Amino acid sequence: MTEEKKETLLVDQLKPGAEFTQIDLPEEFLKETHVISLMADLAKKEGTEYIFGITAGAEWPMEGLFMKAGIKRVHVRHEQTATFAADAVGRMTRRTAVTVIGPSTGLTNCTSGLAQGMAAQSPMLIIGGEHPAWTDSVHFAQGLVQGEKVFNGITKWTKRVTNPQAMLFEFKRAYRAAMTPPMGPTAITIPWDTSYEHSRIPKYAAYSLYSAGNFERTEQKMRYEDPALIEEAMKWFLAAEKPGIIAGESVWYDDAQEELREFVALTGIPCHTRRMARGCISEYDPLNCGGRARGRFLRNCDRAMVLGLRIGYLEMHGYPPFWGQETRYIQAQTCRENVDLYLATDFELVGNIKALLKQMIECVKSMGIKSPPERWNEWRKFIADSKEYYVKKTLERTDAMKGVTPVHPDLVGRIIAETIAEECDDEVISVIDGFTASSFYTDWNRCRTGGRVLDASDTIGIGHGPGLALGAGLATNRSIPLVCVIGDGGLGAGGMDIETCVRWDIPCVFVHENNNTMVAGGWKLFWSKACSPTGNEMLDSWSTLPGIRYDKMMAEFGCHVEFVEKDSEMKPALKRSLDYVRDKCKPAFIEVFVEGETMNEIWATFLTNCCGFLEWEDLPEEGRKAIKELGLCDPTYRSFAPTWPDEAFAVRKKR
Repeated sequence: MTEEKKETLLVDQLKPGAEFTQIDLPEEFLKETHVISLMADLAKKEGTEYIFGITAGAEWPMEGLFMKAGIKRVHVRHEQTATFAADAVGRMTRRTAVTVIGPSTGLTNCTSGLAQGMAAQSPMLIIGGEHPAWTDSVHFAQGLVQGEKVFNGITKWTKRVTNPQAMLFEFKRAYRAAMTPPMGPTAITIPWDTSYEHSRIPKYAAYSLYSAGNFERTEQKMRYEDPALIEEAMKWFLAAEKPGIIAGESVWYDDAQEELREFVALTGIPCHTRRMARGCISEYDPLNCGGRARGRFLRNCDRAMVLGLRIGYLEMHGYPPFWGQETRYIQAQTCRENVDLYLATDFELVGNIKALLKQMIECVKSMGIKSPPERWNEWRKFIADSKEYYVKKTLERTDAMKGVTPVHPDLVGRIIAETIAEECDDEVISVIDGFTASSFYTDWNRCRTGGRVLDASDTIGIGHGPGLALGAGLATNRSIPLVCVIGDGGLGAGGMDIETCVRWDIPCVFVHENNNTMVAGGWKLFWSKACSPTGNEMLDSWSTLPGIRYDKMMAEFGCHVEFVEKDSEMKPALKRSLDYVRDKCKPAFIEVFVEGETMNEIWATFLTNCCGFLEWEDLPEEGRKAIKELGLCDPTYRSFAPTWPDEAFAVRKKR
């Protein structure tokens, strides 16, 4: 009997993944296209209107094709300005802002803005052009630098894309990751051989598997917390004797200003706003405990809610004396990564801040609260009285500075703030870029709404002012005047991009506080005796050439310029400058000579400890006297040479 031969089934083509079905695609998806053109289309869907950068061969395909698609390229004078500007756009618009940068030292130059954006949780995206990938181990022209290695630690993530089929996917992923809490910079880097030689592929290959919905505009998600946990937390909070709220940047990023105002008005709980949230409760409102009174407020709360504030160095990481020794907390954050682990926290609430506040408002109303409880009247009076006390003290102190030359930087800060209030009803964006200038200005200016203060965040850098002004001016369509307070260090590091602000019609008044030094105070008191290898103060100190008239340089750029030597000249000069920027939509520049030996509050609290490496006898007599009489050094903060006597710390220990 002949045995029948049976066929062996080698492949089951009925299973999903093994089917060889022809997919019908529109003809346009079968044509070869430049994948970077598709990236530009995606960027437009995401709302990208500007890209910032400096032209270079490795990024020409990105720069050129984005411009061809109608996206405006802002050409800056230094790559750091590109990332500083993107930081400002990200903060102001709450959307991912884009820079195109590279290669080589272009990528290293841009890192300052990335670090600052990371600290500020600003949504940013860097497209980096790199040397050809095949030259990674060869000293190629404009080679060596790889973004993945350089950006690690100052971006949320960086991806090097060497296959054009992955470019669109990674680009979209970068937009989404930048806006996912905790928000921050992302980057993709594209080697030269990918962007030039291997960039034309069929459109369907660029999408991998075509699905237009995957590439629609990225939006924030409204993430809510468990209602039972919200109710438990609110009952605990409302049982406080002296409750308080400390609100931060995520109130602004999650567009929760109106909800915060409703919650504070409903409960009457005092609120201190910080960073981008400054003004989300008007700083003229008695319930906003800002300025110099914040210490009394925070230390006296028995229960407080940290709302959308990532606590960092500028908040002393959650330690006293910034925070109350016995205070207990609710932390309401956009993500667990932002929860501070030093604070004594009873409740953690995680979600979109707008959504959390809506839940809190409904919960409080359901508990029968219709207006601020009267039992907190004395507490609210204490807050109002504290604000009035500190305002009076600072006015008295600066009154005594009038008529003195050079002008004291604290008086300059007061005059700027008063003029802004009189001329603009405080509706300006303040950009703060100066070691001395910043601390003397920040407690004078007042905000009536959120998103009106831009600074270096926890990086405490310099040179960001022109870039932040550039980005903020474009982000607001030049509809809000800006005032940038900048020092000698900031002007030296980033001042050339004031020319970029002129080209792009940014309505910003740059106030240069010229004190002839990078860092005011400190050197003469603490370093001048021992740290003078040349014996020439101009070489050994942190000084710059004295009396430089930078306003003359800025006049060549096309700025309206003013020169101020006396405090009586400051207000008229600023008024003329504000009139000019509002009328012409162009920058103005005020050169004001300020007193150069004044130590700001940063020196007076802990930076003096930076001379602890010196022996006590190495310090000038004047410096030793200041330390002993003013209590400038904190022995718990840094180590000191054993030759330092106990009397150096006596005043501080009594506090």
